[in-house]
Amino acid sequence: MCGINGFVSRQNSRDIETVNKMNNIIIHRGPDDDGVYFKNHDNYTIGMGMRRLSIIDKDNGKQPMYSDDKSKIVVFNGEIYNFQSLRDELSRKGVLFKTDSDTEVILRLYEKEGLDSFSRLDGMFVFSLFDKKLNKVFVARDFFGEKPLYYIKGQNELIWASELKSIIGILKEKPKISKQGLNLFFKLTYIPAPFSIYENILKLEANHYLEFDCGSFSVSIQEIKQTFSKYHSLSKKSAKTKTKELVYNSVLSRSISDVPLGSFLSGGVDSSIISLCLSQSKSTPIDTFSIGFDKQSFDETSKSRLVSKLIGSKHHEFKVSAKDLSENIHEIILNFDEPFADSSALASYLVANKAKQSVTVA
Repeated sequence: MCGINGFVSRQNSRDIETVNKMNNIIIHRGPDDDGVYFKNHDNYTIGMGMRRLSIIDKDNGKQPMYSDDKSKIVVFNGEIYNFQSLRDELSRKGVLFKTDSDTEVILRLYEKEGLDSFSRLDGMFVFSLFDKKLNKVFVARDFFGEKPLYYIKGQNELIWASELKSIIGILKEKPKISKQGLNLFFKLTYIPAPFSIYENILKLEANHYLEFDCGSFSVSIQEIKQTFSKYHSLSKKSAKTKTKELVYNSVLSRSISDVPLGSFLSGGVDSSIISLCLSQSKSTPIDTFSIGFDKQSFDETSKSRLVSKLIGSKHHEFKVSAKDLSENIHEIILNFDEPFADSSALASYLVANKAKQSVTVA
């Protein structure tokens, strides 16, 4: 899963232990490794950290990652699905790579194309990049906002993190509840970006990047400009063929991993299609995971069992009861950081917990 955090402080009031504390608070996001960048400058201090769950280039993908001249530093949470094609393109232009990680592709592409590089990243991600030459920090979030990013800007400090608890954990006092955020929760059952449950703490919106000038201590939020493929006047048959191709390639690009991976399979349309595509892309049976319930009206394991048989997967099925949910409810709520009312998250947590015994990625 991974996670990032960081701060820029005008009054040099933070030390390296601040980054370490923020990292330790989110150790559950990345138990495999951690990394920290910290530097005192003349008029500000900057710290950036990350926790890593190793998926691609387990041995060499350590972060923070530096440019050759050490002028650019990046910490990254997520996965870039088109990193191999971007890497090939950059290699043809003479760029030399030291690792096989997608993190380095972000860094090298930025060196070549600057801020325009952000729109070329197909993936789920947040990353923070410190450019010493520009004296700026850039924090970017993926197109759909799959990866979370919170930030707070005070008069003398900017703090950002993958989880609210990393920010709350280093503030002098807990912020007040945001009436606007709470009102949105009651309307929508969740709190949309750019709002959060706390006053003055915001979420970076999907498909946007934050630009922070370390000299003037000013923040601007910019949209990442995207270019989309357009399909005009397709026949029904052609549209079906194109949709199938796009879905298959989408699943294929998300299945690049140096660790075991599988699929959550509920037996519904979405998970069945994804599991089918994944199984067709692999030479050996994939692992599928389903969760069932003691109460028959809630249980759909017969459907997932049928799909598993059709695609020939190695199927793992788990049954849970109300007791299982009640025993885990406090840990689940703690990891949300703010109000969230989708009860399916309870089952998702339990099936992920069980799947971790067999695979790292699902």
